[in-house]
Amino acid sequence: MIRHVAVFRFIPEFTSDQREEWMSMLRKLPEQIPELRSMSVGTDLLRGAASHDVAIVADFDDLAGLEAYTRHPAHAEVLTISGPVKASLATVDFEIPSAS
Repeated sequence: MIRHVAVFRFIPEFTSDQREEWMSMLRKLPEQIPELRSMSVGTDLLRGAASHDVAIVADFDDLAGLEAYTRHPAHAEVLTISGPVKASLATVDFEIPSAS
């Protein structure tokens, strides 16, 4: 299994209502992208100096599933909203060992 983690900081002009709408779109992606096995989306609770605003954790069976997700039109639509308002984005993709 492959886990994709993304953390975002947004510009102040991206309102909380707009952010909630964007996160709602993200939460609907598992219904639209068959390769996306699960997705968690949440806002930071602590608001520390190193905190980001929103985190996404998504799981895929394999790298091909992650690639299908990144190319999917529904994902592209989400990016059209977050792209112009993100101040920073950090991602990591890693393999989760199978439970034996």
